[in-house]
Amino acid sequence: MQVQFLDQRASVISQGAAIPIPDTPILIGDIGLLTAGAVSVNPGNARVELNAMIILADLAEGTYRIQILREGTPLYTADSAGTSLLNVNPPSYTVTDFPPYGLVVTGQIRYTLTIQRIGGTGGTVQGAFFGGSANTDYFT
Repeated sequence: MQVQFLDQRASVISQGAAIPIPDTPILIGDIGLLTAGAVSVNPGNARVELNAMIILADLAEGTYRIQILREGTPLYTADSAGTSLLNVNPPSYTVTDFPPYGLVVTGQIRYTLTIQRIGGTGGTVQGAFFGGSANTDYFT
């Protein structure tokens, strides 16, 4: 068994940005991973590795929600107190996804990274990285 590489993408917000964190989700990372190569090989065994890092500032008392989504459906949600996020700034996240066959055969899967404030006030995103890669098993 071999591993067949399908695609790798990255989405970056340059360090030094100052994007206010509202109380509704805002998009801070967006990638579309191509999976068309798996269709002729083994679409049932596709897997995706996602990595995210966010540089935050001006966090106040309150809670912030960070989500990684596949086609709009949450795969991972982290609700953290602003003061806790300051202790691990920049927070980073790694998520592995095994997308369903029906999505793999469409040829592309969209993954997004969002942040929102769900309590309290303040906070800005000063930079973000969101990247991912897709592969599948290849039987010879």
